[in-house]
Amino acid sequence: MLGLGLAAALLGVIGGGSSGPAPTRYEVTAELLLANDGKVYACYAYSQSFPPTACGGIEVLGMDLSQIRSVEGYPSGGQGSPPQRLVGTWDGQALTLTEPPHPAEKALGLPLPCQQELGFEGAPGMPLMAQVVHDWEALRARGIDMLETMPCDSTTVGIVLVAADDQAVAWLTGHYRPIKVVGWLRPLPSGP
Repeated sequence: MLGLGLAAALLGVIGGGSSGPAPTRYEVTAELLLANDGKVYACYAYSQSFPPTACGGIEVLGMDLSQIRSVEGYPSGGQGSPPQRLVGTWDGQALTLTEPPHPAEKALGLPLPCQQELGFEGAPGMPLMAQVVHDWEALRARGIDMLETMPCDSTTVGIVLVAADDQAVAWLTGHYRPIKVVGWLRPLPSGP
């Protein structure tokens, strides 16, 4: 009886506090925009207005823009920062910071899923490209957030996702072929 109690206690200590694997941490280098609604966004592209009032990007939680040096205030009420390296977890809606932002030399923008051949002029009427674009909102409803699509060649479509996690990539490659997928958020190795 004592042996079973000791074994149970040992198992409780080993498994105590563990709720499964830690969420994947991602990094991205981007300029930040504090929008008029009070939300902070990591931006890969800006609206055509100047000063910018919106951007293409993702919401960032746990961010205090007043802690960033060289933030520029806009007459529209928004604020923008120089490029920052951000590290956090992605829940499909927002990047929640797990460490403070750090200044970066430049924003990296979106990665290219493929390199087009010199002289490639696109693939007008490409059925796969049309299908992926048509399914954009349905994919978003599945939790697959596309930021950009592009023809790689006359048959292959390149897709940039917010986060190219294994589940999203597996679903996309199982439904669309041939494709090349990359993520804007870069996964960091797990561990301390």
